[in-house]
Formats: sequence, C-alpha cells, structure tokens
Amino acid sequence: MSDHEPETPELTNSWQEIQPDVVYQSAEGRLVSFSKAQIQLGILYDPIGKHLRAINKGLVPPKGNTGIVPSEQADYDFKTKVLGFGGDRRFHGKIIECILHFPGKQTNH
Repeated sequence: MSDHEPETPELTNSWQEIQPDVVYQSAEGRLVSFSKAQIQLGILYDPIGKHLRAINKGLVPPKGNTGIVPSEQADYDFKTKVLGFGGDRRFHGKIIECILHFPGKQTNH
C-alpha cells in the first residue's frame, strides 16, 4: 500500500472520457470536476471538445481568446469561452473547496 494519494488524472479533450464528479487537473494546474448533466451537455453541444480545451488552457483575457473567463451569472465564478463553431454557448462553473466544478449550467452567447 502506498503512503501517498494517487495522482490526479489529467483533463482529457473528450467528453466521453470524463467521469462524473471525478477531479481532474487541467494543463494550467487547476482542479476541475463535472456533473453528469454537464458531461451530457458537453457530449451534445461540444462534440470536438473545444470547451474542454478552453478549460484546459485556463484563464484568458475576455476579448479574442479561447479559455475560461469570469462568469456574469450569479453564484458562478467562471465560464468557458470558445471562438468559432460552438462559440455561441458558455458552460459555467463554480469553485467548491478549491475545485472548479461544472454542474451543468449553460447559457447562450
């Protein structure tokens, strides 16, 4: 038996590989998790994983960038921002115990 916790899995770019409520680490180093509802929205509206790549990239300036930016929705801290196809949707997340959790809140841009 090991004396240390297992490594946090890296965030993938495929919604089909994401498990509900598992904590992943983004390329930026941020801990993130997703509800089952969020995963279903991702599979339905983000088939090529642009929003996952945005989460992996992390914080960016709000104009002209793909990544995560502050959310204007009450009780949410950040939202995804993607450019081009699929950019009309935003997935909103909130920080819960140092983990950016995406519970399934979506808005249209």
